[in-house]
Amino acid sequence: MTILFAPEAEADFRALIEYLQSRNPVAAAALADRIFAVIDQLAAGDFEGPEHTLRTGDRVRSLPVPPVRLYYRHPTSLWIARIYHQSRAPQ
Repeated sequence: MTILFAPEAEADFRALIEYLQSRNPVAAAALADRIFAVIDQLAAGDFEGPEHTLRTGDRVRSLPVPPVRLYYRHPTSLWIARIYHQSRAPQ
C-alpha cells in the first residue's frame, strides 16, 4: 500500500520531533520510531481507529501513539492527514 503524508502532517511531525529533539534526543528518536511502526501496521491493515471529522470536513480515523494521535484515511492508499498531541483537538 502507498503511504502519503499531507503537507500538514509532515509539518506536524517535523515540529514535534524538532521540539522533542532539543529537549530529549533519545525520546525524539523513540517517538519517531513508534509513529512509523504504527503507520506500517496501518498500511498492512492491522487495525482501524475511530472516525473523526476534521475542521476541514475531511472524514478520517485516528489512533493514539502516546503522546500524539495520528489522523488518517485509507481508501486506496494510506493518507496521513495530521499528527497532533492528544491534548489538542483535531483541526
